[in-house]
Formats: sequence, structure tokens, C-alpha cells
Amino acid sequence: MPPLFSVRNAAPADALPAGRIGYDPSADRLLLHTIQTEDAVEELLSTGQLRPNASLTDPWFADAYKWMQAQMATRLTTSGEGALWFWARIRRRDLVDCCRAARGEVLLTCRLPRERVLLSHFGDWHAVLNENPHVPDLPGESENEYDVRFDAIFDAFEDRKKAAGVGGASARDWPQDLRTEIEQTWEHIFQPLAFGRSSALQATAHVLYADDVVEAVRLERRGPS
Repeated sequence: MPPLFSVRNAAPADALPAGRIGYDPSADRLLLHTIQTEDAVEELLSTGQLRPNASLTDPWFADAYKWMQAQMATRLTTSGEGALWFWARIRRRDLVDCCRAARGEVLLTCRLPRERVLLSHFGDWHAVLNENPHVPDLPGESENEYDVRFDAIFDAFEDRKKAAGVGGASARDWPQDLRTEIEQTWEHIFQPLAFGRSSALQATAHVLYADDVVEAVRLERRGPS
């Protein structure tokens, strides 16, 4: 049986077709990009599917990934261990920069049914990674006004952590009320109204099938960028 998709070679700057990428977070089938290793692509071609490799998880952020996986279990109809990560919207030059940093790997352009994908705001995801309260913008709020409000919320939460004796502890060791409070703020990263027109969006899924792949480009190790 022939492979379900072929892999072409290209320099990072030539890995994407010219023109607008065409991301649409409201589409029924989402245009997504992910960069995977040669081994992962071989698995996808030989088995017809790719699932997360737990050994690749950064242990420093294990709790954040575990939280995201719990959200996927709640919000998606699919199931599985771990998460595959995609760009659901990113500026062309930033995606090309990602490709330059991943020479020798493979850029996959995919289209996945929306029901298999959990979208989230890439910038706001860092609140989860850093175990900080997420503070959403308010309509009409200036940058300075936001900074003042953020600092007040952040400082008040830090004071509560110190009062509970967990000022320097990981969130897994916080009292349940603090943990519940901060996790409720994190859930805002999934709200479409928070995405904004130009915000970078990420996506997670339990599995990628070979027939989800529209194009595969091996990022050349040498040559022009």
C-alpha cells in the first residue's frame, strides 16, 4: 500500500506556500501546523496514526501539561494519554522561525475536525506554565490600567500563598482552595472571545491520523534559510 502522503524537502523559508496561510479558528475542519521528528513521521506513515510520546514531555512543566490533558478529557469526545501540539494560528514569520530552529524535522500541514481539537490562547497559556493567575483584559482598558490591575491581583494571590505557608511551593502542594481558584482563572484561555484577531493560537489533540495530513515538508539541514 503506498504511503498516504509524501514528504518533500525544502529550506525553512520555502516550507510554506506563498500568500496568506488561511487559519480560521471558527472552521469545522481546522488548518493546523505541527513540527515532528523523522521518527514520528515514520510512525505516522507506517501505522496510519501518531499519538503523544510521554518521554518528550518537559518534566519542568509536567503539572501544566497534566492540567491541559485533564481539560482535554473534559472538553473533547476523544481520549488518550498526553497531547499532540499544533499551531492553530501563528504569524508566517514566526512559523518560519520555528522551522529554522527545527532543521532536519518535518513540518506537517493538517486539517482536523474541530471536535477532535482543543484550541487555546498561546500567550495566556504561559499563566498555566508559570502557575500565575490569569488576568483577562477588560474592554477599553489601557495597557497601564491593565498592568496596575494585574499587579494588584498577582500580589494579593502571592500574599495568600505566603499566609498559607506555600509561597515557594509548586501548585500541586497548595491548599485546595488556592488551587481551585487559580485553575478557574486558567480556563479563560479556552474562551474564543479572548482569542483576538491577531493572537497566536495553539491546539492540542489526542491523535493525528495520516489522512489528516495535507502536506509534509522535511526542513533541510543546510542551504538557505
